Amino acid sequence: MIGKEAVQFDAETVILLRETLDDAWACLSPELQATMQKTALAERILKSAARGERDRMRLRAAALDLAA
Repeated sequence: MIGKEAVQFDAETVILLRETLDDAWACLSPELQATMQKTALAERILKSAARGERDRMRLRAAALDLAA
């Protein structure tokens, strides 16, 4: 959700988001993976997608900005 509006994603977008999350997680060093939760990355990806972003590289960058 953004604000109080519910956001729905179609099946194709859900697949894109899941693959992007896995890709972003794999980009992290084992040390970072040990110190952060995967849900933090997912939250960043979902927020970007809720704003309309569908580019895999930009979604991944949004997720990894949190880890920086």
